[in-house]
Amino acid sequence: MSAPREPRGSLGGRATRRLLETASRIVTRARMSAPAAADLAVLETQHVAYVQLHRRFTERASQGGTGLLSALEALDAMWETIRLLRGVAPSVLVTLSSAEEVVQNRRARFYAESTRLLEDAIRVVLAADMGQLALPPDRLAVLVRVALEGLVVELAQARNAEEVAKVDQAYLDLRVLFERFVGAPQPAVPTALVLGPIPLPW
Repeated sequence: MSAPREPRGSLGGRATRRLLETASRIVTRARMSAPAAADLAVLETQHVAYVQLHRRFTERASQGGTGLLSALEALDAMWETIRLLRGVAPSVLVTLSSAEEVVQNRRARFYAESTRLLEDAIRVVLAADMGQLALPPDRLAVLVRVALEGLVVELAQARNAEEVAKVDQAYLDLRVLFERFVGAPQPAVPTALVLGPIPLPW
């Protein structure tokens, strides 16, 4: 039986909110005088949020909170964290495009670490459903991470409530696809695609 959903405002959620609010203030102040330091702070904040979510859901899994419902709750929790990141989303966008070597190295480590945390959470929460996954956990983790980072980029460009609502809808659509993807039997998937170049208009 899956563990009950944690109510909004739970200890884990409040801790994450405080972390992101503090990071937002620090990044805003640091961006002008030390942009590389601000970029590193953004990446570290994202990493800590992933660690907290990983701990929260693997602990629940050890108490019986496993299966697709718990996986969806984990996805919802990650989305809630990303929505809290909206205040620093433009800084995230700047960080992701930084050419500073120290930022690029930390960004690469963040991608590797967050993907590893996602993969481990998938293996733990969906341990009984491994045979039904449409993709193995390591590749599914990459897709989830890429999708979530993409939603952060979309939030960074949302200028009003209507545009934010469209990003929310994109998450809900992703959630539906994830639910179907996890519950589908494994198809025969090509290991690589060979595509020719697309001609550009310039």
